[in-house]
Amino acid sequence: MKLGILGTGKIVQEFLPWLVEHTPFTVQAVCSTPRSAAKAAELCAQYQIPQHTTNYFELLQWVDAVYIAVPNLQHARYARVALEAGKHVIVEKPMAVTAAETEELAALAQRKRLFLFEAMTTQYQPNYAKLRELLPRVGTVRMVQCSFSQYSSRYDAFCAGQTPPVFDPLCAGGALMDLGVYNVSYIVGLFGEPNKAVYAANMERNIDTSGVLMMDYSGFKAVSLAAKDCAAPARCIIQGTKGYILQKSTPNYCGGVTFHPNEGKEEHYNLNRDRPRQAAEFEAFYRAMTAGDQELCARMLDTSIAVSRVLTVARRSAGVRFPGDRF
Repeated sequence: MKLGILGTGKIVQEFLPWLVEHTPFTVQAVCSTPRSAAKAAELCAQYQIPQHTTNYFELLQWVDAVYIAVPNLQHARYARVALEAGKHVIVEKPMAVTAAETEELAALAQRKRLFLFEAMTTQYQPNYAKLRELLPRVGTVRMVQCSFSQYSSRYDAFCAGQTPPVFDPLCAGGALMDLGVYNVSYIVGLFGEPNKAVYAANMERNIDTSGVLMMDYSGFKAVSLAAKDCAAPARCIIQGTKGYILQKSTPNYCGGVTFHPNEGKEEHYNLNRDRPRQAAEFEAFYRAMTAGDQELCARMLDTSIAVSRVLTVARRSAGVRFPGDRF
């Protein structure tokens, strides 16, 4: 299956070395903006990728599926064009800026019998599957915490008056959409959509540079902390009446899992092996597409839609507004 990549940024440069070496996808082409054409040509030469272009419609003519790795606000637009052209789509998180857009994309993909996946690494990691297996052993879940804070390399420029895309409301930036989305996906993927979500954000120039998202479930509470204006160790903790599960990693890496029962010995697991965090998702995408596994696709789309609803409600509660918002 021929895969085209839209974008040349950090995430593409992170997964390309593994992708061209180990996955069954044939990386056929890279599409970039004219400004990044030299970088696209360099990546193609480095990884023996046959074609590069600055024309998205040309890219779509060459491939069976496209990986979209552009700024947040453009995800839905490019995904829609690819689906209308009859191509399968893998789109970077978040799939779209609003819940309405996410639902529209999912409906379009299902109507055309195409695959649409959000590249949310968490959901496909073997360690995440282990979490599901261990959950019943914690007893009744009472508290869930996810923390993902990284001091952004662009925050100083933002404080100096510049507006990098990651801090630009016109580009759908901010801590919630960049980092908090991983926390939300981690929680929603395990427990479903919450009854209520409220976001308390530190706002600077109309964007959230950090914030706390509180999610209310029947019988327990979940909290997501995400920050781009400060740093702290990452943690994911699920607390129950019979013990707790701890991961000392960011949710997108979903690292080693430790189960601490109230009685008995700790248990440690790490099933991800020494592989890039994108490896499991690319393999899952390929298996689904080649086997025609629409059931997996529908299930993952349901999760993406639920996450998008939480993000939209959370932004509304904090007053974080993006182009296309309907509130």
